[in-house]
Amino acid sequence: MNEYENEIAMYPDIMESISNYMKFYGYEYEVFETWHEFIGRIKEKYSSEFDILGDLGKPDIMILYKKQNQEERLLIIEVKIGSPVLKDFAQAKMYGDIFKADKVFLVAPYELRRNIGLFYEYNNCIFKYNFGTVRYVRFTNKNLQIQTSVPAGGEII
Repeated sequence: MNEYENEIAMYPDIMESISNYMKFYGYEYEVFETWHEFIGRIKEKYSSEFDILGDLGKPDIMILYKKQNQEERLLIIEVKIGSPVLKDFAQAKMYGDIFKADKVFLVAPYELRRNIGLFYEYNNCIFKYNFGTVRYVRFTNKNLQIQTSVPAGGEII
């Protein structure tokens, strides 16, 4: 059962959870709630990408992160209140491509639908975008279940 009334209500807990992961892995990071507007450094860095999006929507949460002496990277988190459907993966992939994101997480409080899992077995490109792979991350008990994300394997953050 979902304890949130809408996606926006999930943002603070998701942002806290991803902050805990970033700290644990030793990243310097900055979290931006971008669903409503792009402000500050994130707007400066990605102004042309925001122009490309126009009325197509905005990513819910964006995180700029890096380790010392490394280039800054981008993680996009797209949040869904219900169990994701194929168009949600398409939306997350679009954001990944437009922003050239290093990582994209599609986050929801439910298990992945069986038909999406079956489609993935048939065509694993469902999760791929030009710069990486969209990871489905379940959000339970106010925590991102990153270690059990789908697809499994590879560098998570």
